[in-house]
Amino acid sequence: MIQDDLRTTARLAHLDLSETELSAALGDFERMLGYFAAMRAADTDEAAFGGPLEELSLSAKDNPAGNSLRDDNTAPSRLSETLLASSPEREGRYLVVPNVL
Repeated sequence: MIQDDLRTTARLAHLDLSETELSAALGDFERMLGYFAAMRAADTDEAAFGGPLEELSLSAKDNPAGNSLRDDNTAPSRLSETLLASSPEREGRYLVVPNVL
């Protein structure tokens, strides 16, 4: 993948990436495309993965960036009450909005 292809893909996906971000992401996208090509070929050719499938490591623990998921922590919030209080019209716990169709 060349940088112009990545720029076009980012634009189509409505991603506003700077030139620095595009350059940094290019290698990652090329690796992903390589994985996709290997998966496509795996139906008929195990060697497409570059070795035995058991040795292929694609888990988050093997990623140098680590696991990018965050813990799912809950916290009490009064946001819904605040929104309801500022609404001009409501029915119980629901906001009433005008029909737009």
